[in-house]
Amino acid sequence: MTFWFFALGLPFAAYGAFAVARSSLAAKALVAFPRNRPAGTVLCAVAWFWTAYELDTIGIEIFDRFLKAFPFELWILAAVLTVLTCWWMANLLPIRGVAAIFMLFPAELFPVIRLEPTAWRLALVVVAYICAIIGMFGMFYPWRIRQALAWLAAAPSRVAASGVVCLAVGALLLALGCVL
Repeated sequence: MTFWFFALGLPFAAYGAFAVARSSLAAKALVAFPRNRPAGTVLCAVAWFWTAYELDTIGIEIFDRFLKAFPFELWILAAVLTVLTCWWMANLLPIRGVAAIFMLFPAELFPVIRLEPTAWRLALVVVAYICAIIGMFGMFYPWRIRQALAWLAAAPSRVAASGVVCLAVGALLLALGCVL
């Protein structure tokens, strides 16, 4: 459980500190991110290979019948789909990559924390559900996420406020990771 507190707390705290300390630079980064091709390529590859991993380990017979017809089929499909996605869906690809990761990580988190005795595990559950909802929305409406990021970046006070919120959430998660 400590791993997940740190895995989720560090990005929140890093963005929060950056947004509070350098609001104008954070605003430029928020506006540039949705069309950042290298970030989109990396996030897309991570998402497709993570999907292949999940399908390889989930153990649903109907999926296994079609997706494990020959050795390494899932991994080959992940590589091919990464290339095709980067080629045909380059527009707003970083948002789609983050959205996919937001939808995938709860599948790894929930089995680990399910039987933890502390009620603080619910902090991770809440963050995971919020991320999953944002991921689902962002996958289908990436332009709305881009618009939200542009709106956020339009005023330095909004960037700083979002930074304070993210820094507080990140600090809470990191503190829980140290204590529990």
